[in-house]
Amino acid sequence: MWKKIAKLLAALNSNTRPGEIAGGISFGFLLALQPGYTVFRIVLFILTFFLKVNLAAVLLFLFLFSIITPLLDGILDSLGGFILTLPALQSFFTSLYNIPLVPYSRFNNTIVMGGLVLGILLWLPIYVAGNRLIGLYRTTLRDRIAEHPLVKGFLRLPVVSTLAKYIGKAIKLSQEF
Repeated sequence: MWKKIAKLLAALNSNTRPGEIAGGISFGFLLALQPGYTVFRIVLFILTFFLKVNLAAVLLFLFLFSIITPLLDGILDSLGGFILTLPALQSFFTSLYNIPLVPYSRFNNTIVMGGLVLGILLWLPIYVAGNRLIGLYRTTLRDRIAEHPLVKGFLRLPVVSTLAKYIGKAIKLSQEF
């Protein structure tokens, strides 16, 4: 977990494109809205390996959003129930359910359907907000935080400097592979 946080902080402060980090945040949110190990969640997670997104951001924000996702269960249930009971989509869902292996996606679960629809609807706004916040952080906060006396004092601690050195080496090694 600490390694993922260190990688994300390194990406925030490096020349990593903000879009890659924002994409990771958005995918973390979308994955967090899917309960358990559904086919949707597994496919989306595998998809992140083929897209140019920051995997440390995906995993960290998947963890962070998973903490607050249970608070959204009522909304996800209502939204999924609304979509699954739309008369115009009944024949589509019935034909989907009759395709082999598709029922294992649990698309007929109200929370799964609500999470998928809400995640898709909010993916772009979260991406745009994340992209702008990263740009704002880099232009206004990064240098002020790095120059703050408390941060400089903290980084001078022997344990922290040794740990930072080893994390830096681990990040460089992982980037070579």
